[in-house]
Order: sequence, then structure tokens, then C-alpha cells
Amino acid sequence: MSQFSGTWEEREKDPSMGPLDFFFNLGLGEYKDKYMGARWTATYDVNGDNWKISWITSLQDDPIPDYYITVGKEFYGKGPGGSDVKITLTVVSDCETREHVVTNVEDGKKREFIITRKVNGDVMDVKIEAKTPRATTMKGKMYRKK
Repeated sequence: MSQFSGTWEEREKDPSMGPLDFFFNLGLGEYKDKYMGARWTATYDVNGDNWKISWITSLQDDPIPDYYITVGKEFYGKGPGGSDVKITLTVVSDCETREHVVTNVEDGKKREFIITRKVNGDVMDVKIEAKTPRATTMKGKMYRKK
């Protein structure tokens, strides 16, 4: 069974992990305060290559539709605020995944990311790498909710 199964919550954003530079380099500097104050909760239900991921965020009142992802296949859905999202999930190991994400975040411009998630016990390290001319990275942590 995957180490991802269960509910994970973001408790804070650490400025030393690069979120401010990340948003400015993406051209989303005007939205930095909105995103810096946002918190996320994710619930993973893993059944072999079929993953259901449910997101809750303080960015919006309406829930984000659940993501039903098959490992290695493109998933098309909606992100926060109704942005279009295309995700391809790769399982590296029982405790590590990589997601190739293409989305039109906030301003409608298409952006591409690689998100690496590594679980170590009750902590999930998250690294988001933007695939832009001014490549930028943001890191964070999520904690298993008990």
C-alpha cells in the first residue's frame, strides 16, 4: 500500500523555501499574498495504479472536483478557481511520486511544472519546479493528519 494514502495538510509556508521568488518568476507577483496565505489539504485514496486525490484549499469556498488519476496516463480536470489542469502521475517508489502538470494558473497563461512528493513517515516533502525560461523552484511540507 502506498505511503501516500490518507489525509495531508499544509500548516504554513516557510518564506525560506522560495515561494515569493517562485510567484514573481512565474509572473504572478500580484497574487503572492493570496497564495502565501492559502492552505491546502489533500486526501489520497490509492488502489494500485488508480489514485483518487481530493483537495481542499482556503483559496476558494467551492470544493475542487476530485482527481481520478491512473498512473502514467494523462488526467484532465479543473484546479482552484476553475483553471484547466493536465496531470501525468509517475510513481517512483512507494514513498515518491512525480507529477507533470500543465495549467492556466490565475491569469489564463499556460504554465508547466514538475511536482515531486516524497513521504518520510508523517511528513511529505513537496518540491515544485516551474518549467519556464526563468526556472524557479518552491518547496514545502505537508503533514499527515491524525
